[in-house]
Amino acid sequence: MEDQTQTPATENTQDSGNIQPTQGTDTAQASAPAAAPVQASPSTASQNIDDREYPAMTMEDVLASENLPGMREVSRGDVMTGTVVFVGNDGVAVDIGAKIEGVIPFNQIGDEPVSHEEAQATFKPGDQVEVYVVRSDVPNGQIVLSKKRAEQDKGWRVLADMQERDEAFQVEIIEKVRGGLVAQIDGIRAFLPASQVDTRRVNDLDPYVGKPLDVKLIELNRKRNRVIISHRAIMEASKAQAREATIGQLEPGATFEGEVVEITDFGVFVNLGGIDGLVHRSELTYGRFNHPREVVKVGDKVQVQVIDIDPTKERINLSMKALTTDPWEGAVEKYTVGQKVNGKITNLTNFGAFVEIEPGLEGLVHVSEMSWTKRVRHPNEVLKEGDEVEALILRIDQKDRRISLGLRQTTDDPWSSLPDRFPPGTPVKGKVTGLTDFGVFMEIEEGIEGLIHISELDLNRVNNPADLFKKGDDIEAVILNIDPVEQRASLSRRRALGGGPAVTPGGAGARGGDYVSQGGGARSDSRMGGGQGAARGGGRRRGGGVDYDYSYAAKDASAGKISTKLGDVYADLFAQFGLSSSDADKKPEEGTEEKSGE
Repeated sequence: MEDQTQTPATENTQDSGNIQPTQGTDTAQASAPAAAPVQASPSTASQNIDDREYPAMTMEDVLASENLPGMREVSRGDVMTGTVVFVGNDGVAVDIGAKIEGVIPFNQIGDEPVSHEEAQATFKPGDQVEVYVVRSDVPNGQIVLSKKRAEQDKGWRVLADMQERDEAFQVEIIEKVRGGLVAQIDGIRAFLPASQVDTRRVNDLDPYVGKPLDVKLIELNRKRNRVIISHRAIMEASKAQAREATIGQLEPGATFEGEVVEITDFGVFVNLGGIDGLVHRSELTYGRFNHPREVVKVGDKVQVQVIDIDPTKERINLSMKALTTDPWEGAVEKYTVGQKVNGKITNLTNFGAFVEIEPGLEGLVHVSEMSWTKRVRHPNEVLKEGDEVEALILRIDQKDRRISLGLRQTTDDPWSSLPDRFPPGTPVKGKVTGLTDFGVFMEIEEGIEGLIHISELDLNRVNNPADLFKKGDDIEAVILNIDPVEQRASLSRRRALGGGPAVTPGGAGARGGDYVSQGGGARSDSRMGGGQGAARGGGRRRGGGVDYDYSYAAKDASAGKISTKLGDVYADLFAQFGLSSSDADKKPEEGTEEKSGE
């Protein structure tokens, strides 16, 4: 019995190189208890041997085993969904249904490489992830995947669909680059040129960064990885629709509410709804301004009126001030001559200063009306732009839209009280302020000057005042006469030195020394030019807005002779100088006698 049961095993060992028993069979035989011997037939023993043997493996069988049922073929460029198995040191292992697992390197997870810890925090075993097959080398046991490329591939498909349907979509601007802006669309970078941001040129692109923007595709090229988007295309389409609606309402006199879209030196462009019109700077406001941006700013909502339309050139001229009240209407009723007004200096010119009484209503203060005593050569000596001043209205011309103002009229005229404070005979001290051939000007008080005629300079005869004085010298004199109307004062230094009779109000001396009545005492505009013409007179003086002529009747300093044309004037002078009638009868100098005989 025992020999029969072991015979098949002996036979099987001869072919052990080709047939290997299964591990399960050997274990079963080793662990099974001894049983009663059973005699088996030759056919039954052969069948048991076949059940424990594997067929011989060929190369075809090995290759065929790689294509087992349920295994997916993987090729480069495939996009598929897989399951995360684990996160290793080289990347994220993903089961995509192939014989081996694929790996997503850390630099293929997103736009920026991630660390091992960041990947572990992002992916968990069992997560579903869409991947792109970058490389498929199954025989060598390598499949490289990319999550980033999968997102880009999806984005390209989405963009292609949008381009086909020609529809707008919203993006978020992520950064500013040279020449434009960059947006991210499903993992794909899209470029928005600066020229496509708005219908008008945009110089500052920073406000668009980090904000959503509606755009349309204008170029899509996957081979060159080129995506160009435009916001201007959407604006132009919307503008075209609004333009059609607005054009039908355009006519002279029509009013619109528009938005200021651009400011230039010459005016402001206002969008009326699909079409822009120009408000020239002269039509902005009645008030004065230096630049239109002082009146409005970009984005302001303004009311405008259509002035005229040029359909051929598509030009629309608008006005803002036409919808406001002209300040000159009723200005004559509101303001009267002699009225004091307050205003702000808006502009300085060589001839005066402009004062804004109210927006759009200005008056001019001429330089001659700025001070009673100071000779103002330019308004900036007294005023500056922005000053608040009080002025007196001198004249209103509604036809020419002009208002004349005076600053000095708001203060007391020092000349009006001068005769009371300095009656004839009053001694005064001051400095020489100017020299001429016919005399010396001295300062009576600040801003007020008087003339010491050459005949009143010294006890002795003076031919040239510059021989005795220079500008800035201190001098003492006596008041002869003051004319507050003509703003002239005549003085005598000779009297202060003790020459001639004392001057008393209303006396002969006062009458004889009244050079003001003869035209003396006023300071000529050309006094420093001197010369014979100045000595004889002929200068002109501006005062109070009126031109004054004056002529000094005195002896010719250059010739040293007395003119017989002075007539009775010298009779008064003899009385003034204290000459007796006998002195008058004495033989005159040779030159004087010849003249007298003429």
